[in-house]
Amino acid sequence: MKYRTIIIMLSLLLGPMIQDVKPVDARGFTAAADQWETRAVKEVKKRYPLAQVLFKQKVWDRHRDKESVKQYHITLKDHTKEFGVFVTISYNSYSNKVNKVIVVEEYS
Repeated sequence: MKYRTIIIMLSLLLGPMIQDVKPVDARGFTAAADQWETRAVKEVKKRYPLAQVLFKQKVWDRHRDKESVKQYHITLKDHTKEFGVFVTISYNSYSNKVNKVIVVEEYS
């Protein structure tokens, strides 16, 4: 009985604070993630301009002091051929300036 009273009191006190929280940070995070995914697709389209993008997925990422690296796997369809491509993007963590982009076709 005593715990129930404490829980009710805490929910009354903390309820308005919890309701005021907005997911603004989450939207900013997904926008940053979409930036690199879009860049990976753009680099693939430079190499395979007629291919259609079927699927894209982040494989891994690594963050260090001065450099971050992300790798994506993008599945393409070119006429009847369906194949995968790995895109690795190396960039400066502070300025978001791209250092290197590597596009490698997956072995079939």
